[in-house]
Amino acid sequence: ILEALTTRRCAEDFSLERLELLGDSVLKYVVSCNLFLKYPRKHEGHLSSLRSSAVCNATLHRLATTRKLQ
Repeated sequence: ILEALTTRRCAEDFSLERLELLGDSVLKYVVSCNLFLKYPRKHEGHLSSLRSSAVCNATLHRLATTRKLQ
């Protein structure tokens, strides 16, 4: 699979960076919805801080490591 995703031909038609952008956006959206529903009385600034903390690389790395996804 890795070879298929990294061949020169594939690089011309396929961008992992574009998928990463989409994935990051979906993750932020899902976390935002979850926080919005979980904390209905919190101010948007507080929700934004909670979201930033939840989707930062350090948090995602810790979660992946504890769940043995890495």
